[in-house]
Amino acid sequence: MEEDKLVSVKFYETVIEAEIDQNVLKTNGIECIYNDDTVVGVFPIFDDKERGIELMVFEKDVEKARQILDEYHAAVDTVADSDEDNQE
Repeated sequence: MEEDKLVSVKFYETVIEAEIDQNVLKTNGIECIYNDDTVVGVFPIFDDKERGIELMVFEKDVEKARQILDEYHAAVDTVADSDEDNQE
C-alpha cells in the first residue's frame, strides 16, 4: 500500500488565516496541517518561498479541500457584502 503524500492546497500571509481554513477543512472531515514556522508567521518577509504559510492536505483530498474552501470563502464574501449593503 502506497502512502498518501501531503500537497499544498493554499498559501497565507498570516497564521490566523491558515488556522481559519484549517478549521473549515477539519470540520468537513479533511485532515490538514500548515507549516507553523514561527519566524514566517511573525515576520513574513523572512519566508524564503515568498508564498507564505502553507496549508497542506493529503493528495487524495486536494480537490475536495479546494472546493470546500472556495465555497466557504464565497459564502463569507456574500455575508460581508450583505453587511456592507445593510450599513448604507
